[in-house]
Amino acid sequence: MKPHLRLTPIAALAAVLAGAVVPAQETTPVFPREIEMVTVDVVVTDKEGRPVTGLSRDDFTILDEGERQEIVSFDVITAGAPPEASVEEPAAEPPRPRIVTNEGPPPPPGRTFVVVFDNLNMSPLNAQRAKAAVVAFLDKGLRDGDRVMLAATGGAWWTTRLPEGREDLVAVLKGLDGRRSPAPDLERMTDFEAMRIYQYSDYMIARRVQDRFERYGVSYRVKDQRQIDQDEIGSPGRINLMVDNRAAETYMAARTRNRATLGALERMLKPLQATRDRKSLVLVSEGFVYDPNEPGFRRVVEAARRANAVLYFVDTRGLADLPGFYGAQFGAPIDERNLLAAVADTTQDSEGAASLARDTGGFTVADTNDLEAGIVRIAREQSSYYLIGYNPGAIAHDGRFRRIEVKVSRPELSIRARRGYYAPSDVPSPTTTADHDPQLQYGLDSPTALDGIPLRMTAYALDPVGTDSVRVLVAADADLSKVEFQETEGKALASIDTLAVVARRENAEIYRRDQKVDLERRPGALSGPSWYTMVREFDLPPGAYQAKVVVRDPVSKRLGTVSMELDVPPLDTLRLSSVILTDSVQQSAGGPPMAVLLARRTFSTDRPLYCRFDVYGADKDPGTGLPYVTASHVLRRDDGVVVSRSAPTEIAPTSLGSLLRMMQIPLEGLRAGAYDLELEVRDRQSGRTVRTVEPFTIVPGQGG
Repeated sequence: MKPHLRLTPIAALAAVLAGAVVPAQETTPVFPREIEMVTVDVVVTDKEGRPVTGLSRDDFTILDEGERQEIVSFDVITAGAPPEASVEEPAAEPPRPRIVTNEGPPPPPGRTFVVVFDNLNMSPLNAQRAKAAVVAFLDKGLRDGDRVMLAATGGAWWTTRLPEGREDLVAVLKGLDGRRSPAPDLERMTDFEAMRIYQYSDYMIARRVQDRFERYGVSYRVKDQRQIDQDEIGSPGRINLMVDNRAAETYMAARTRNRATLGALERMLKPLQATRDRKSLVLVSEGFVYDPNEPGFRRVVEAARRANAVLYFVDTRGLADLPGFYGAQFGAPIDERNLLAAVADTTQDSEGAASLARDTGGFTVADTNDLEAGIVRIAREQSSYYLIGYNPGAIAHDGRFRRIEVKVSRPELSIRARRGYYAPSDVPSPTTTADHDPQLQYGLDSPTALDGIPLRMTAYALDPVGTDSVRVLVAADADLSKVEFQETEGKALASIDTLAVVARRENAEIYRRDQKVDLERRPGALSGPSWYTMVREFDLPPGAYQAKVVVRDPVSKRLGTVSMELDVPPLDTLRLSSVILTDSVQQSAGGPPMAVLLARRTFSTDRPLYCRFDVYGADKDPGTGLPYVTASHVLRRDDGVVVSRSAPTEIAPTSLGSLLRMMQIPLEGLRAGAYDLELEVRDRQSGRTVRTVEPFTIVPGQGG
């Protein structure tokens, strides 16, 4: 039974589903309340920091709130060795998959790394050092099969698996830059100084800043133009109004940056609850000050503990040194009595990030210019670990943090493990204020596909838009048998909330479409999958992209996500549009039938296969002003046997000079299996040729 969309029917080639934009709702991802088994992933290292293997269940003791627990599950996870550098020419990148889905068995437990590039708290100079460290992390620390999500606090993201996604991650890195521009050295104060002055009226620090300003001849103008009583400025215990204003300005700017970073860390950690992988978040940043009045710190630690994830901090500042504003070139040398205090204040500027690493069981890579060694150590620590499970029994649903302690029988070994977990609670977890729906954002931030609603997805790059973009249609099928319909007055009604986001690899630009879709079908339970097609349109410049679709049933809170990579071709060459393979067409008034977009490539022998593509960039004949292009096809089985072919024939241009071909290929009588449709297009005027191979699968029809 096909569901009926009230807003608009399933569209043909150029149609896009219409719908109202969903307003932000304060909803929270729903997770199981009962604790049946607690699983702890444990890293054991020797004195040199190398992972230790070969331990057994009997070597471990685990305590929950001080009480010894019986170990009921024990697994050893060992990642393969990182690939050795090859002197051979790199292999050609495999073609991107045409169709992706969130269905299928989950992969075995492995490793998931979320690398957060904190460009909001990073200067352009240190960003270059950070990029080199992350590339070393990809090349020397990670293994084949590792899942990696690269996310910038400024908004960019990319999720992939290694090794096939390495080049995409490196390309995303190239487009990231540090966005923090420090104030001129003469009038700069550290974030720690600003916080102590603004929040705690710390006179000693304020006086030290004032002395520095006076020594360097800073002429500071008070913004509100109030007159300053010079006698009052010099009064003991009273903070100079100019310094106080500068502290407020610096603190507010730092708080804005830090809240954005803490919010991004919390969002990235929450979806990690959905995977049993060894989960690590690597924060690459200059760090940020620890502000006791900022609740975001506790929320990040809670999110990490709930996800059983470890946070590591890589300080991109390198070897600690005094800031430039203490240099002799700006004035008299700093008083030796203030030297140690100045160094301490400078290190405090990153204490907030370091505290998050300590509180979540990770460590900090700091005070070194060799960031590569430190960041590779993070990956090495995750190369071998133990999954230990136990049943805590009946525990109170009070939401309290329960402390876990893991011990190993060999005292010379060191252990890193989660410090505890939160008991179930009847009180909903607090949510942060967000610009977008929190649960849809949760799905967007998840590095793994969520399968609460089965989804299939594909994308079509079509005609040019203006001189610099291509119209791209992202098509997704959702299985509505997993959506709860409410029967009212003889009708079965439901709705789904949808989010489609496309991220550009080269410059981190984000394109977003939120829509709510109302559905209606005949009453009665669905006997099996019922696929519904959605299409979202984007105008995208040429380049590489990652698209992600999130679908939610607002009644059951089920959530499905799926993502794929796509390429938008350049506009200044002969090219084909994305080839549309379909077994459904829609008749148009007075015109040829139009191919219906599908997010599948499986077709039955009961129906013919339709193939539609457009040709762009062909040269025009100087005499007629029209292009002259021919096309042919070859259909092969996966064993190489050719089952049909056509000779090159001209594609007759339309009155506007457009070139399109729609052909029908009978499938009746063909055996089930995998096939390749090879298309060849030749521009007779320029002599250029374009070839593409489109894979699909044939299944038996109802007749056999």
